[in-house]
Amino acid sequence: MAENFSLPRRPRARYQDVGLVLGPLVFVFFLMLDRPASLSAEAWDVVAIVGLMAVWWATEALPVPATSMLPLVLLPMMGVSSAREASHPYTDPVIFLLLGGFIAAMGMQRWGLHRRIALNILARAGGHPAGLIAGFMVASALLSMWISNTATTLMMVPIALSVAETVLGEKAFGHRFTIALLIGCAWSASIGGLGTIIGTPPNAFVVAFMEQESGLSISFLEWMLFGVPVVAVMIPAAWFVLTKIAFPFSADEARGGDAVVAKELSELPKISPAEKRVSIVFASMAIAWVSVLAVRKIPGFEGFSNMVVAVSGALAMFLIPAKTEDGDRLLDWEYAVKLPWGVLLLFGGGLSLAAAIKKTGLAVWIGEGLAVLSGAPLVLLILAIVGLVIFLTELTSNTATTAALVPVLAAVAAVGNIDPLMLAAPTAMAASCAFMLPVATAPNAVIYSSGHVNIPTLARAGLWLNVIGTFLVTAMCYALLPIVFG
Repeated sequence: MAENFSLPRRPRARYQDVGLVLGPLVFVFFLMLDRPASLSAEAWDVVAIVGLMAVWWATEALPVPATSMLPLVLLPMMGVSSAREASHPYTDPVIFLLLGGFIAAMGMQRWGLHRRIALNILARAGGHPAGLIAGFMVASALLSMWISNTATTLMMVPIALSVAETVLGEKAFGHRFTIALLIGCAWSASIGGLGTIIGTPPNAFVVAFMEQESGLSISFLEWMLFGVPVVAVMIPAAWFVLTKIAFPFSADEARGGDAVVAKELSELPKISPAEKRVSIVFASMAIAWVSVLAVRKIPGFEGFSNMVVAVSGALAMFLIPAKTEDGDRLLDWEYAVKLPWGVLLLFGGGLSLAAAIKKTGLAVWIGEGLAVLSGAPLVLLILAIVGLVIFLTELTSNTATTAALVPVLAAVAAVGNIDPLMLAAPTAMAASCAFMLPVATAPNAVIYSSGHVNIPTLARAGLWLNVIGTFLVTAMCYALLPIVFG
């Protein structure tokens, strides 16, 4: 899921100051250029806005959520859209789907249910070091389908370090087993998010974009039928890279990790009433999400949707007593207010910009200009997109990258008579596959901040998975999308 735990603040970098100046220069540059005769003045204004936002998003000259509010100011002021039209995408149902999902996930985190789930999965991984790494990766991936990838990594890393230090002693620091274990936690937290709509914001952006632009409503179950197989292929690939290519180690050096996990599990208190009730809420939400299409067929339930399920689950967290001495509910606002509001603003900004691109005819113009791309074989086009996005998102926000590219790719698809989902979904998948750099995604930053993994080590291993992932994501998207979505 999206990142909702803050990391230590980074000092402002020089490139951010460069971007702060470069963005307005790009904006003014486009406004001063003679616009193409085939393009309206409003469309050319949108080009200038896109240029400004792209630079500021890429360089984080302003906080990414702050940049995402620019359409609220610039689109009405430049006469492209009314204030109502510009602000409407910020209330898209998918934004409330994410909001409800974030709140429900925080209920799980508040009572430590995610840690109990993780330890129970790890307890079944066995004592072989490579198997233990696989257990950590599976646990991280499963949790990250439902809660923040950052929270997942922050929880798993201390457990991983405890295992490494117990089985390796003084040799733990810098040992291949330790490094593979930590990187495995981070990578699988990123990969796991691919499996559900709420797993990572790019997924939800594509779902919202497809409904907004083409009227295609993608259910939770449909996305899982596509996303979970991608996760099921990527996790073994990541495990193979870590244990067989990047950090091979002798199994005899690192045995005994299962005893550490068993000890951690035995020290957990008896499952509390609050944990049981959170489990019931989450299980009910999961069942409801995969049943949306069936429920809609019942008379009177035509309005049942993924968003309704998410918000209902969030409300349940505030309504249901935790059965504590203090009379707490499963969640209170003081805890819930920490949710990642910035992601919701980023969503709204991306959707508002996409709506303006379509309204002004800019999407059609871009599609005609890039028509040559639509003539390429579809599998090669997907491969090129996935490769570009996987390496681009090492340096840029995954959601901002998706928000910037998907409208353009949809225009290319329209010219080539290609289903836009065939280009949009691979973009979302690739945007969450950032495995090389700490700045790429919060899970990578978490393991880097532990001091056990340096940048060259992470980059060398990540390059392998980036390349392998490019081909795997391409193959899975090309094969599965037509089957799942017809």
